[in-house]
Amino acid sequence: MRFSIDVGSELELKLYQAVLLYRNGHGNRYMATVHGVMQQNSDGSPVLGAGQLLSTASLRELARQLGTGCPVEFLPDQVGARTPDLLAWWTPAAVRPMFFRAGSELEGISGKRFPHPALLFVVRSNVLYVRAFFATQRPRSDSKLAAAPYWNIDSNGAVCAGTMRAPKSLTVASIAAWQQAFFKSEIHPPGRWWTFDEAPWRNGSTLEKPGREATVRAIDTR
Repeated sequence: MRFSIDVGSELELKLYQAVLLYRNGHGNRYMATVHGVMQQNSDGSPVLGAGQLLSTASLRELARQLGTGCPVEFLPDQVGARTPDLLAWWTPAAVRPMFFRAGSELEGISGKRFPHPALLFVVRSNVLYVRAFFATQRPRSDSKLAAAPYWNIDSNGAVCAGTMRAPKSLTVASIAAWQQAFFKSEIHPPGRWWTFDEAPWRNGSTLEKPGREATVRAIDTR
């Protein structure tokens, strides 16, 4: 079997353990065993030793070795959720500068300050998702979300990277870097979807053109 993996530099990896997964015919019961590699046959195929039942503690150690563990961190009030693969936080409404791509019809106002609503940020699988909400305090699990008023966000809330220089890490300490990357990236107006007066940030602190406010589905964090 041949496979490739990008580890960023030259690195020799040798097989030293194997995890075997078992399940019953109905697919509702599972078991896993871990086996050491005893030797290799003349054709290069490995010979596995006796297996041991894979425990929860062993899984945690495996996750730690693979670098997928969650570091111990102090969680400030702005953090809404934290797992090894996901980080969610919020920011209150504020007046911030916005940047538009050179050559666009909005180039002349690039860098000027505009009101932004309260925002919920979620990073999952190194993808940034942004939703807006109407509350003035920390969102709850039942808080209604709305489409964030930015052209570089799709219907699922995912941010188009564009000129954004996203951080490589996913920690509480990286929150400021993620926000800076988002707010300092250039927004590319989408053709004639809106006229200048219809742009979502032109209506004071509202999220959309009057009469178009609506809640949207939550970010899928599965």
